[in-house]
Amino acid sequence: MTNRKQKTAFTLAEVLITLGIIGIVAAMTLPTLINHYRHKVLETQFKKAYSILWNIHMRMINDYDGVYANFINFDASGSTETPETIKYEYINAFSKYINNGKFCTYKNSYLSCNGKSSPASYKTYDGNKEAHLNYDVVSDRAIVTIDGMTFFFGSVIWRNARIYVDTNGSTKGPNRLGFDLFAFDIDSTDKIVGPKNPVRNSTDDDGNSVATNICSIKYTNTDYNGFGCSTFAIIDQNPDNASHSYWNNLPK
Repeated sequence: MTNRKQKTAFTLAEVLITLGIIGIVAAMTLPTLINHYRHKVLETQFKKAYSILWNIHMRMINDYDGVYANFINFDASGSTETPETIKYEYINAFSKYINNGKFCTYKNSYLSCNGKSSPASYKTYDGNKEAHLNYDVVSDRAIVTIDGMTFFFGSVIWRNARIYVDTNGSTKGPNRLGFDLFAFDIDSTDKIVGPKNPVRNSTDDDGNSVATNICSIKYTNTDYNGFGCSTFAIIDQNPDNASHSYWNNLPK
């Protein structure tokens, strides 16, 4: 009598159940993994943009013996130049430090210097409103790096000390304050800092009345929400919970 070893195998039902469980686990974990990856990409792009901005600013301080005094809060006594002229001189000088960059000087170039057929629009940090930029920027000047990073600048009336940077350009999303669009100020000591003026009706270094620079999911009815996010992005601290990471807890 021949002894045969009994072979065992999974039944079709067992295979289907196992695949079902794997599918459920994947469905639960993939969105988290994808979001984490996207947030990590945004963080990397921000750090690169911040580094480039600092490098350019330090080179300009060296080459022009200071930036704030010469371009932001210059002494107009006896001068035939206007603040607008000085601002254009600053932007032109800034552009020379971008190797192989693109310099756009047409209307609304800050929204379409990347070559989009229609201008981009930017959302607030919470994602509920279009960000307030129209009157706060020099609309006909933008500089795009070879990899798409975009720099544009605050107007002489409201944000003369301000530099904006879209870390991946307007052709790529999410085009949102605190995600890929950040604002920085040049202060009176020639440092690049997060937007000052955290209190409504405060004034900047030029004595201009300014709006609040908010960064919080708690404010959904203001088109300024997100202008204050660079301060938190630099130190990786969530604006609504100091014990949490900024980049790992971006709002939906």
